[in-house]
Amino acid sequence: MQNVLLPEWVTPEVLSDTAASLEIAAILAKRLGLRASPLFDASPRVESLRRRDVKYKRSIPNKSRNLTASTAIAVSVAESIASACRAEFDPFVGSAEALRKEVLDVFPGNWLGLRNLLMSCWSHGVPVAYLTELGIGVAKMDGMVIHTDSRPVIILSKVSPLWAWQLFILAHEVAHLALGHVAPNEILIDEELSEDSYALRDSDLDERAADIFAIELLNGRSNATYTSSDHQINFRELAHSAFEHGKAHHIDPGHIVLNFANQSGKWDVGIAAAKVLQDQKPPASEVINQAMWGGIDPEVLPPETLEFLGRATGSHPG
Repeated sequence: MQNVLLPEWVTPEVLSDTAASLEIAAILAKRLGLRASPLFDASPRVESLRRRDVKYKRSIPNKSRNLTASTAIAVSVAESIASACRAEFDPFVGSAEALRKEVLDVFPGNWLGLRNLLMSCWSHGVPVAYLTELGIGVAKMDGMVIHTDSRPVIILSKVSPLWAWQLFILAHEVAHLALGHVAPNEILIDEELSEDSYALRDSDLDERAADIFAIELLNGRSNATYTSSDHQINFRELAHSAFEHGKAHHIDPGHIVLNFANQSGKWDVGIAAAKVLQDQKPPASEVINQAMWGGIDPEVLPPETLEFLGRATGSHPG
């Protein structure tokens, strides 16, 4: 975590200097939303500058992780990009059907996919960023929404280069916002949206509602599922069938093959098909953070904040 939170000039030699240590402590406090008062007294205290209610969702039994560190970093990232977002915040419509039509009308494409859904988020003044590896021992969530003072921000951090995975998580987080599940100064964390919890298998009413909204947003119908009459279908055949069906019905083929995997349990086939469909495209994180740098005005942020954003997202402007 030190590599993400601290500037490049922080070295062991610098840390041994008392004056520099005070400056470093101030940087850390700012980026973690803390107040040190006073840090070097005999009895130092660390206080939170702002209390936010955190809703933890999609926690897999026996796999829950300590997300305190990654949440603190995500909040700092969210507040930074929220303050620099070029567009005014415009809430999403509460209908998946209407939002799907809006995305495809304003940002046309063969289907509703990662790029045009990202562009729609930014046009609504809802920033989206991808958190890269945050350091040894720092666990990450798959997705989250942080409602800052000015606007909600979506953070994606599932460890997968697949556009189809990040598309579903993004659609799920958009659904939480459209359905009013996140109030100002709240944080909603979807700990894991994976093979164990892809869609419609959660007892939490908000999660099921977000799944239904996301499925309708991506497919045009809320109960969309995909199966194959050929029980021996291989990943290349699946990818070809998904592409043809997706192009004809404006549905992302990558989503189709993951949906098929979720229904059939054949995750190896579905993931392999998603890789075929993605072909030579860059990792999803690059697409997400490229949109982030285009959606903010870097000039309103101090150099150290820009450096921090670059480290946290594993990306840079341009």
